[in-house]
Amino acid sequence: MQGDRAFSTLHLPANRRVAGWAEAASDRFVESSFKVLEPEAFIASMLNRDMADLSLTRIASVGHVTKRVSRSRQQAARAAEDFFLVSLQLDGSCALAQGSREAVLRPGEFAIYDTRRPYELVLHEDYQQVVMRIPRRTLAARLPHCDALVATAVGAHELPSRMLVQMVRTAYDAGAAPPAAVADDIADSVLGMVCAGLRTVQDGEVLPHARDRQLARVRAYIARNLHDPGLGVARIAQALGLSTSYLHKLFRDEAHTLERSIWLQRLDACERALAGAGSAGRTITEIAYAAGFSDAAHFSRSFQQRFGMTPRAYRKRHGLAALSTRQPGRGS
Repeated sequence: MQGDRAFSTLHLPANRRVAGWAEAASDRFVESSFKVLEPEAFIASMLNRDMADLSLTRIASVGHVTKRVSRSRQQAARAAEDFFLVSLQLDGSCALAQGSREAVLRPGEFAIYDTRRPYELVLHEDYQQVVMRIPRRTLAARLPHCDALVATAVGAHELPSRMLVQMVRTAYDAGAAPPAAVADDIADSVLGMVCAGLRTVQDGEVLPHARDRQLARVRAYIARNLHDPGLGVARIAQALGLSTSYLHKLFRDEAHTLERSIWLQRLDACERALAGAGSAGRTITEIAYAAGFSDAAHFSRSFQQRFGMTPRAYRKRHGLAALSTRQPGRGS
């Protein structure tokens, strides 16, 4: 086992920081390309620690505004490496894409990606991240279908994710690397938490218990943000740290797609407002806009399609009836 090794761009001239980082990161992981929006403001450091087959690297980066890490098809084809990389986000966010999948990692979340295939990571802000390099044979021995799980975020609320964050933080905070025999056991435990987290998804399908929790999160977010006309799949995915493909899978067995579910919830919110005495002082347009509609004519057509009458007619029939039941001395 090699000792800890550190690298920082601070000792390099400003115009050499990106090139120096690119060389150090490619040596540590695999050959890849780096683009930084403000290269002269770029400051980054890494602390490397090897334990058995597992290589850990804690990265902290500031000042770059946007950093893009990519591995091209040509780079992957000419390489002899055969690894999976695991990105565990500690601070900031990271957008990861491989193949047809994408994931936005928020603090406490992680995902794997395959060095034999092209991938791209985009980081728009200062961040801290732990990147683990695991030989393919090691991960595949425990999780035979790991290829199907690339670029799929394991949520921060999952127990394996919470434990993994604690383990890697403690591994670095402990100071010097542990003796080889101890390091083997620690590496085995860390790998076990990675696999346990990945088992919350299986062959790209959301497991039942995880699916229910994620659906509840998505629905709660929709309810809180129904007023936002920009609410949609992309917005929800970014806010909750999920990939768009994962969101579509969540709703695949539901009665409606995610987009239609949002649309129906908006119409139902308007229907309740129009039928309730509490909204008597609000115009129909105000009610529609409060539910996230941005076009009054489109709202009117959609409402009539769903409820069989215009919003004005619905309010006249149901809203006034609701008002009369609230007046003292009037029957229902």
